[in-house]
Amino acid sequence: MTTTTKPAADKKAAPAKPAARKAATPAPAKTATLAQAAAAGNVRFYRQRRNGTQRKLTYLAPGTADRAQAETVTKRREAGDTIQAIATDLRVSVATVRRMEVGLVLAQQVEAGDHNSKWNGEDAKVVVGKVGQEEGSAAAA
Repeated sequence: MTTTTKPAADKKAAPAKPAARKAATPAPAKTATLAQAAAAGNVRFYRQRRNGTQRKLTYLAPGTADRAQAETVTKRREAGDTIQAIATDLRVSVATVRRMEVGLVLAQQVEAGDHNSKWNGEDAKVVVGKVGQEEGSAAAA
């Protein structure tokens, strides 16, 4: 009985793998207005404290559930409800209710163009003064 063996396969050099390319991340497109950039999530807002640290402020984009809830909170405040009563009803902290109000005021100011002068059209960070107050009165406080 004869056995045959398979001929050895020619070992060819494996094709060279292309060098790993870093995916080029495109620069964010320049947005026409601050309100559009904020709604797209391309801009973050901060309030500078007296000690120089910064506090991130939430921008409530139009049409979001958070914006609708903040508008409801503001209507209840205008109707005379206390912050504590609203917080209890919504099962959130008093601080959260205050942040909702500040976020809505910030959104309204941004949409009105009040903070356009603080943004150069490209930065992802905008430092605003005290939300809801004039810059001059914020410095005096």
